[in-house]
Amino acid sequence: MALRNRTKSKLTASVADLDKARLQDRYRGVDFTHIDECPLRVPVRIGGEVQGIRVVPRAGSPSLEVTLADGTGRAVAVFLGRRTLPGVAPGRSLVIEGVGRAENGRTVLLNPAYTILPG
Repeated sequence: MALRNRTKSKLTASVADLDKARLQDRYRGVDFTHIDECPLRVPVRIGGEVQGIRVVPRAGSPSLEVTLADGTGRAVAVFLGRRTLPGVAPGRSLVIEGVGRAENGRTVLLNPAYTILPG
């Protein structure tokens, strides 16, 4: 009976729900703070899958914005004065370390240290 219920829930779940569950399973047990629990204005270590990359102007110079998701939420790592980061592409896993802040309703980390995870 339990198998039937699990199969039914997988078939009726939305794509967004399935993606959140996939990301939560992927990062379970890794030593970092979940994005939805990320405290502001203190050093944090968060990780997730790169969902998007874009170059935007900030104070007259280019800045690279990398959006990460871990299944619990999203955060944006902003690399000031950069247009690219070698090895960083959508679908890659990253761990970033820095100080989070709220900006336009999203969690932003400016110039964080980053590590590209294998796989």
